Amino acid sequence: MTIPNILTLSRIVLIPFFCLFIFDFDNSGFYKTSHPNNFIIAGLIFIVAAATDFFDGYLARKWNQTTSVGKLLDPLADKLLITSALIALVEHGKIAGWTVVIIIAREFLITGLRSMLADAGVKATGASNLGKTKTVLQIAAIIAFLFDIDKNLNNILYYLAVLFTIISGVDYIWKSKDHFNFK
Repeated sequence: MTIPNILTLSRIVLIPFFCLFIFDFDNSGFYKTSHPNNFIIAGLIFIVAAATDFFDGYLARKWNQTTSVGKLLDPLADKLLITSALIALVEHGKIAGWTVVIIIAREFLITGLRSMLADAGVKATGASNLGKTKTVLQIAAIIAFLFDIDKNLNNILYYLAVLFTIISGVDYIWKSKDHFNFK
């Protein structure tokens, strides 16, 4: 097991701890309003988990330790972390559910297209600059909401993230269109 893969796995392991603090449950297991410090703790956990996304890829490339396990787990870990945070923010009334549906739908669509391309023998490309921008904006917006930076800034970051989610999805589809044979 390489250090980059361990970092990726640690991101997945941190998700339940993030959820433990972002969601506050009473003794019967039902959700209740979270204590404000829980958001700070959840925010710190989220920052650590998000940082592993940068370091796992950076170290894998630097040390020439890219693996098929890492290629599978890294995007999965990203999607699990971002989705968990977005669902929590919907639960707390910070963001609209329809926007999360757009983000999750885009992720399913692009994952499906990547799978179809792989089946067609098309080598997967790395994340585009639009995709990287989308991820950075999503992470920044989530952090802004978790630490309640500024309502206007939080919303601007988040709606930019939604916009780049759509744009990067359309860009991926457009760049891949020649590889599909829809007969």
